[in-house]
Amino acid sequence: MTWVTTADVNQFMDETGSLLAADPVANSMLLTEARFWSRFSVPEPPAFFGWWTENDRAQAAFVHVPDHAAICSPLTAASAESLPRVLTAGTRLGVQAEDVAAVTASWRAHRRQLRPIGWLSLLELQDFRTPSRPAGVSRPAVGRDLSLLRSWFALFRARHPEDASHVEFVVDHPLEDGGLVVWEVDGRPVAMASRTPAVAGMVRMGLAFQPTEGTTYADAAFDAACVAARAVFDHVLVLSGNAATTAAHRSRGFEPVLDRVVLE
Repeated sequence: MTWVTTADVNQFMDETGSLLAADPVANSMLLTEARFWSRFSVPEPPAFFGWWTENDRAQAAFVHVPDHAAICSPLTAASAESLPRVLTAGTRLGVQAEDVAAVTASWRAHRRQLRPIGWLSLLELQDFRTPSRPAGVSRPAVGRDLSLLRSWFALFRARHPEDASHVEFVVDHPLEDGGLVVWEVDGRPVAMASRTPAVAGMVRMGLAFQPTEGTTYADAAFDAACVAARAVFDHVLVLSGNAATTAAHRSRGFEPVLDRVVLE
């Protein structure tokens, strides 16, 4: 039993693909981040990937993309105990709520302390309930929208400098995969909503944004993107970091499926 690590995302996906795809909901973040990283030809700085082997099979895994927390799959007792040996001091990590006690205990055993600094709820869409919508129509984003959507993302990052999202993750790759929706009023784009590219029958809704004040058009774009995704994919997921956002998602037909905790 051991952790195996690599900077080769394709090797990681070969070794862990079956494990992660067996539960694409619990492993949503690992699947989407690994798929995202695999689309870079020579990414710099490199990411770091690992998997725990028992009986010659991967039983747990993590993905550590630069400037992000290391994201862990559901962990076995043995993999949690040995995890501090492969993650350097100072690394933030995201684990399922059920694994927090085991992970913090393993860090204490190595004379290192972890504390929770945030939590995320993962919700899955059941029967979508469409709220009332403003004037306008939705359409899939196309290539000619790229410059505008990138400028909107730059504006979003300026308003939220704490967000470490990549423009390729939020705009470029979803646009290439048909996963970006634009809301238009009188033929003029006023908002966008993004989702991750599909992997293992799963997509996760992402940024919904409008450059003007308020969220009316961004919400409409998000709703349209949810309806489009639900018609095609087995699992349509969304992350929430607070009770108000969770309540808003639940009003649309999303239901909580698990909680994740960020440790530092």
